[in-house]
Amino acid sequence: MSINLLQLAQTTLGGQVVQLASTHFGIDASKAKAVFETLTPSLIASLLKKADTPDGARALYASIMSHKVDANIGANLASLLDNPVSAGNLIKAGGEQAVALLGDKAQDQLTNVVAQHTGTAVGAVTAMTGVVTATLFGLIKNHLQTSKGQQHTLISTLAHQVSFIQGKVPESVWAALGAGTAWEFFDGIGNKLKTALSAFHVELPPAAHTGVNPVSKEKTGIGKWWWLLALLALAALLFFLRSCNKEPASASTPATASEASTASAVLSKEPTLSLTTDKDGKAAVVATVGSEMDKSAILEDLKKNYGDAVNADIKVDAATKPAGWIGELPDLLTSLKLSNAELTIKGNNIEIGGAATDPKLQLLDKTKALFGAGYAVSLFDLSEAMASSKKKFEDALAALKPGSCTTADVVSAMNTYSFNFSSGSFDIPKEDVLEFGRAATAIKDCAKDAKLEIGGHTDNQGTSAVNMELSQKRADAVRDFFVSKGIAAATFTTKAYGDSQPIGDNDIASGRFKNRRIEFSEQK
Repeated sequence: MSINLLQLAQTTLGGQVVQLASTHFGIDASKAKAVFETLTPSLIASLLKKADTPDGARALYASIMSHKVDANIGANLASLLDNPVSAGNLIKAGGEQAVALLGDKAQDQLTNVVAQHTGTAVGAVTAMTGVVTATLFGLIKNHLQTSKGQQHTLISTLAHQVSFIQGKVPESVWAALGAGTAWEFFDGIGNKLKTALSAFHVELPPAAHTGVNPVSKEKTGIGKWWWLLALLALAALLFFLRSCNKEPASASTPATASEASTASAVLSKEPTLSLTTDKDGKAAVVATVGSEMDKSAILEDLKKNYGDAVNADIKVDAATKPAGWIGELPDLLTSLKLSNAELTIKGNNIEIGGAATDPKLQLLDKTKALFGAGYAVSLFDLSEAMASSKKKFEDALAALKPGSCTTADVVSAMNTYSFNFSSGSFDIPKEDVLEFGRAATAIKDCAKDAKLEIGGHTDNQGTSAVNMELSQKRADAVRDFFVSKGIAAATFTTKAYGDSQPIGDNDIASGRFKNRRIEFSEQK
């Protein structure tokens, strides 16, 4: 499977991204669009040039597979640019990637030429070069992870882009890239990529060596047909490259965005990992990844960090995307080798909880630095979440004024409170008994003739049937509590919802906390 990188990048860098770039860089949307449309094929040409030697291909592969490259940038770019902090991180990381690709001198030459070509300030073009480079690196990384490709896959993927960028790069750019002219670049790139590929023990079959040799335009007098010769040579190269990737040996057809989307749609699930340690530091891990290779890597990392003090349940689901965070997992696990720690990873979202939220550990900043701008890292401390809920509840009750408050006011206030039921229990915790007793007075003052439904909700831990029963018992326990406070039983009805109406992500601790709730509503 190959991709049309130019088309995918232009789709990613279009629409809302153009508007955000226009605002962020202080230029007209038309100029932002022109800069993106000029930089994208130019930087793809730079990728081809970088990969036309074995050492260049190895260095490029290492840069693209770095943890700082966001493999999901196709989905994340607009949100990254919409936030000043994440936009700054993206531009910085992309700028470093551009220097690794072009070198300082060529980068300056390219930005100056593009600035002149589009009539845009050099500073804006320099920053946008970082955005485009980060986008291209991310799209290629996603493709390599999906196809489980190595260096030779990178070369063949880039070779497939030659026909897509022909005629798309301004002539002035070729000199800035150190490629001479367009004719010189396209005339030689096929053989260079073929040579680079052979260094990875992928050899051309004898028949494929019968290419069209470059012929001087001056000697033949048919210079106007150079492009046809180049295309014939490219067709032979692409035929070989597709064979190396074990694709059908048929006529090469450019991959469309819809084909790439169809392939990506098969991998519809995010890789997840949930880790908790007990008071003795023993770890329990549940994870879902897309391949046995990812599973083996995680098991090896857990073994190195926890030894035999780990219980791991790792499932392989073919519909799951590659886990781009595996490379950084060993360093993160080292920081989590402590008692009562929690870690949840889902796709590019990382949540740290329990004892690991101790400010002294500085794990939030360390993890952000480790994984880079492409990941959203947060902390979740249950005690802090409960304290925040309690404060909101107390403030809401204090705002209720007897004589003017309504049933809706009471319901709204009570729904700010989070009951901290123990796992599998329907006994109201002591701290909730003391705190929620204040709500009985509010009901008597503001909703004495009301009919209230008490709905019980759970997270998705356990079976749906068990959760439905548990949520009913919890709702009944809250009703019985209010009746014990002198409110008529006829005021309340109870209903079990189990895990059927989540308001948070059940794959992370903070989401499960939101889902384990008692929800009040007025019955008309």
